[in-house]
Amino acid sequence: MIQVEYDGEYPCTCMGNLTIIKDGIEIYQEKYCCHSTGSVWFDDDWNDHVESGELIWNEEDAKEYSEEVQKAVSDKLSEYYVCCGGCV
Repeated sequence: MIQVEYDGEYPCTCMGNLTIIKDGIEIYQEKYCCHSTGSVWFDDDWNDHVESGELIWNEEDAKEYSEEVQKAVSDKLSEYYVCCGGCV
C-alpha cells in the first residue's frame, strides 16, 4: 500500500512537502521537490498573466522509485491546480 501526502498550498503550491509511505514505512520526504508546468508572465503594459499547468515531482527524485510509486505520486499531485502565480 502506498500513501502520498503533499502540503503545498496557495500562494506557493509548488513549494510543499512531499511524503511517501509504503507499507507503513516512510520512504521519501522532501520539501521543494515539485515544479509546475504553468507560468506567470507580464505583457508590455505590465499586466500579469497566469497560465496553469501540472504539478510534477522532480525527475531526478522520481527515477529512483518504482512505476507504482511514481503513479501514486502523480495521482496525488494531479489534485493541485497550478501555477497559482503566488511566487510573483
